[in-house]
Amino acid sequence: MIKSFLKKQILFLVIVFLYRFNRKLVIGKENLDKVDSFIVVSWHGKILGLMEFLKNKGYFALVSQSRDGDLIVGVAKKFGYNFFRGSSNRGGRSAMHNMNSFFSDRKSAKIIITPDGPTGPEHKAKPGAFLLSQKSGNPVVPIIVDVKKSWEFKNWHTFYLSKPFTKMKIVIGKPLYFDNSDSVEVGTKKIEESLNEIDRIASHHE
Repeated sequence: MIKSFLKKQILFLVIVFLYRFNRKLVIGKENLDKVDSFIVVSWHGKILGLMEFLKNKGYFALVSQSRDGDLIVGVAKKFGYNFFRGSSNRGGRSAMHNMNSFFSDRKSAKIIITPDGPTGPEHKAKPGAFLLSQKSGNPVVPIIVDVKKSWEFKNWHTFYLSKPFTKMKIVIGKPLYFDNSDSVEVGTKKIEESLNEIDRIASHHE
């Protein structure tokens, strides 16, 4: 128990040090300002920058029920996040029901989903964010946070960890709306293409 607490505390402090003092450029802030309830999507490999950018703003996040998910929850709580637990492999149906009820019960609700997590394939969107948007009537807002200098760790994807005091670009895409006539294939592809487009913009640093 003590070892787990110390690990989460150390990771929290490392993320704060590596991201909080970066020079930030935000593009597309107006795309967030125009919506009250929405689903943020971002690629799993760049989630730490997003965690720092959206801290302490009332966001909920969908996190898997795995051991890695437990670690993410323990750290992200310190950034002011709350959670739904589930993934395409385990607990996803229950999590989807709970998130849809969450939108129904609140005037303003914000949920974060990484559509290629928790096991990939990298940058291939699963349908969860689209289905939640379609059912709840709330838009999907794609956001990518990219750092100019980073360490890269390879597993099923490339996971980026910022080097200290570098440039950090946050690109917020236009809200994506879906209706009942949109197929899963079309909606998921639209999310994937939007994320890839803003990822290209975010990855280009002066």
